[in-house]
Amino acid sequence: MRGGLQGVLLGCAICLVGTGTAFAIGETATAKMKGADGKDLGTIEITETMAGVLLRVSLKGLPPGQHGFHWHVAGTCEGDFSSAGAIYNPFGAQHGLLNVEGPMAGDLTNVVATESGDVEAEIFSPLVTLSSATEDPLLDADGASLVIFENADDHTADPEGNAGARIACGVVGPPTENAPAP
Repeated sequence: MRGGLQGVLLGCAICLVGTGTAFAIGETATAKMKGADGKDLGTIEITETMAGVLLRVSLKGLPPGQHGFHWHVAGTCEGDFSSAGAIYNPFGAQHGLLNVEGPMAGDLTNVVATESGDVEAEIFSPLVTLSSATEDPLLDADGASLVIFENADDHTADPEGNAGARIACGVVGPPTENAPAP
């Protein structure tokens, strides 16, 4: 068997079978996304499942086209969003969904903004968990964030898929903390 994703998935399957389920199915979080100018772009709702997390993306105001999209290690979105840190990578993999030495746990598919800048999508992320009941969850002491990039991720190049600058960021947290203001 090859390394990368296959090895990680096998390890996750063995963990689930061998120790019982530690996931908090239905646990939720949100990320209120903001642009580099501080403008509110919308919300990403995150729900824990048996096999990862489901993201429901609802955004407005992005430049039209494809944009790289990743989980990042720190729950902060300041300045140029470099404060969000690197892509979440607890397994030490290479970047990219198409990389034979990858993917990183934080690698996601590109999001596509319409001509009017809207994004409505559901994205499944199988290599992460919100739950504090598991080892190395997203919602650890320093939190996590979701970051959107100016260009499409090529899904192979380290460290961020040649996706360019970070143009949007949202801190992942409990739904009440990140809910949009009324």
